[in-house]
Amino acid sequence: MHQTMNKHAYAILEAAEAWNWPAPSCMDTLGANTDKASEFKIVCRRLLLCLIAESHRLGGTLLERFWGEIEKSHPQFMENVQELKHTPYYSYDDTVQTFYENVDTDIVDFNPVFELAADLFTHIGLPFMNYDDDRFWRLFSPLSTLSPNTPRQKSFENRGENLKILALKRDGTSCPFSEVPYYGLGGVDPTLTYIIPCSIKSKAETLDYISVIAGNEAMESVLQYSNTIDNVFTVEASVTASHRRNCWGLEARENPNDIDQVTYYFKTFETGNMHRAGSVLLRDGDEITFGQGPEGAQYRNGPHPILCNLRLAVSRALHTSGAAEFISQLMHDAGDFDCRRITIKDHHFHEVLSAKLLICGRAQIA
Repeated sequence: MHQTMNKHAYAILEAAEAWNWPAPSCMDTLGANTDKASEFKIVCRRLLLCLIAESHRLGGTLLERFWGEIEKSHPQFMENVQELKHTPYYSYDDTVQTFYENVDTDIVDFNPVFELAADLFTHIGLPFMNYDDDRFWRLFSPLSTLSPNTPRQKSFENRGENLKILALKRDGTSCPFSEVPYYGLGGVDPTLTYIIPCSIKSKAETLDYISVIAGNEAMESVLQYSNTIDNVFTVEASVTASHRRNCWGLEARENPNDIDQVTYYFKTFETGNMHRAGSVLLRDGDEITFGQGPEGAQYRNGPHPILCNLRLAVSRALHTSGAAEFISQLMHDAGDFDCRRITIKDHHFHEVLSAKLLICGRAQIA
């Protein structure tokens, strides 16, 4: 039944393209630029659909949450949703017909669904695209006044250096993706890569939605392991950059006979055979080997599997829905605000300001 309800949800969200999705209030300042507001509506709907699929894989309850919000939208929907639950087959036309049976569309209020979609964009999409690095501090500090030498920034840098040392002890002194040695002649510098952005552990709404998407164990793992060796690995810089853009992920498979034995696989979201993780050329499904350092066994021979699979699911949803590309553009527009310009044209200032408001979490639907 769960799989069938998944398909029913996809059908409803496909039909939802015709719904009157409102624009987010923070985009009001864009004025005549309706393209971005329209794109936001499309991205939100697709992100909701993609996250429902990922939640199903992870054993989460986002599907149930979606139907709960649907039932709030019209008194008849509760009965119609129950009818869908007892329909053992799936047909797009039949699903939509059953869904709207005896429903006065003039009084339907889909705001609960709109708010769920916007919340997922705000509390899942944005935090998983933003990292605790220099760019993050410049972008999110008020008026970009936060100095790189503040105690908070220094604490972050010190923690990162300590985790990098531990990761090298666990995984060895070569890149797990390219096997190119770190340092030395012809080598590369190791770059610390976080699987789950460590700032997420302090975001209550994001943690709540992680619990909905992937279950309480995933949420508790984020709280417990975000600032530990279980949440990081080192790679060459170009690989880190592509990971931050949610171009690929790591799938972790535990051995059913030995939960301490985990195998990691490179997973891309593009079609085709060969793919690039930065400058490294890989095939989808290539095994990535961690734990080759002198203290590999001491640190479970690799990052935590729950964190890997959570990030894989979110990254795939962000990429497939178009949200990753959309947010990257917003971050680019918001970054323009930090440029030292003599003058900024009014329409450009509005775009930049709107991007900053949206990125800072004000993506609620009006």
